[in-house]
Amino acid sequence: MMLIRSLKWFLLWWMILQIIFEVVKSQVKSLQPQERISHTATYINNKLYILGGESITTNPTTNEIALKEFFYLDCSKSFDTTNLSWEFLSNIQVPTRWSAASAKGGINNDTIFIYGGFSNDENDLNLVYTYNTKSDTWIIPKILNNFNITSKKNLEAIINYNDGKIYLFGGTSDELGISNDMVILDTINLVYNIGNLTNAPTPRFYYGATLCGNDGKEALDLDVVYSYDTINNIWNTNKVTGLIPSKRYLFSTVLGSDGRGIIIFGGFNVVNTDSLYILDTINLEWYVPNVTGQLPANRYNHKANVIGNFMVVSFGYGYQQEKESDILLLNMTNEKYEWSIVFKPLNDTLPLPSTSISLPPTMTQTSSPTISSEPQSNISSTTIKPIIIAGVLVGILFIILGYLFL
Repeated sequence: MMLIRSLKWFLLWWMILQIIFEVVKSQVKSLQPQERISHTATYINNKLYILGGESITTNPTTNEIALKEFFYLDCSKSFDTTNLSWEFLSNIQVPTRWSAASAKGGINNDTIFIYGGFSNDENDLNLVYTYNTKSDTWIIPKILNNFNITSKKNLEAIINYNDGKIYLFGGTSDELGISNDMVILDTINLVYNIGNLTNAPTPRFYYGATLCGNDGKEALDLDVVYSYDTINNIWNTNKVTGLIPSKRYLFSTVLGSDGRGIIIFGGFNVVNTDSLYILDTINLEWYVPNVTGQLPANRYNHKANVIGNFMVVSFGYGYQQEKESDILLLNMTNEKYEWSIVFKPLNDTLPLPSTSISLPPTMTQTSSPTISSEPQSNISSTTIKPIIIAGVLVGILFIILGYLFL
């Protein structure tokens, strides 16, 4: 009799532990972002914000989740890419965008500007959305548009922090097809301008900051790079030498922490041993750096940001989430390059100073996707579902086991 009772208690506790294990596992999975491409990645105030993008699967439900996800990675402290802690903001209404361009801007550089891109809402014709990281709200700013600027996709946003202007070259649109114009968005005065087209590169999209990429027919060579003088508003064409990278597009481009080398990573139809190059902007020479650490899989249609001494690569095609983290880290400390899994912030990072520039009268919103005074939870609504289900299952389990012990 005692043996039977002991076995019943063992069965009870075993089943409870199994349910607890499944709850914890489901919660962890619900806090794991969907794999994605064509997202935006914007670094502001020690946080890397990720918005939208397309799911790499063909499941419509999964793609809908990826489009609506808005979350960030806290870069104010050290972290391990094998155990990332994402903070979700998906319970606030966000614009659903993919293949859009993003940059931080505004008076205090604390606002995310999202320009163009595709939307799954056919009634959403807004060119720009902004997210205020201080008030945690999205608005649709009213921007003076005297040049009939239209929405474009598959382009990059380059911000000039000296004057708060975002430069948007090329891309694609329904009206223009593949273009080579330069849209300039003044994020302080909220005005559009058009850059100089003289000697501009040929129309292209899926490019990097070096303005190579795809012209709609094939990947373009990287033996010529183009630079736009933002002071004089003129284009310059530069022939480069060295170890020229293979043709590619959908790669990432960042300016290294030394302020001299332009780093490109990945790209379509590129192998991992050929994925990383640096262009010396002084000598105009390409070279392959000596890199240590575990070589990651090649990625494309990802994003890259420079945060402190690290190039931080997020998501993209080409890797398996079960085997490799959504985040890659290239440590660039003292120009010694190493693929790492541990991020360490700079100890001497100082906040950007505020300015005394007053808001222009055009800084008004035409509509607001969300205005909420309620504190935002860091756990998405999908996290709550497993908890409720598990609670019901535990209740049923105790009822069943209660009959066993009668």
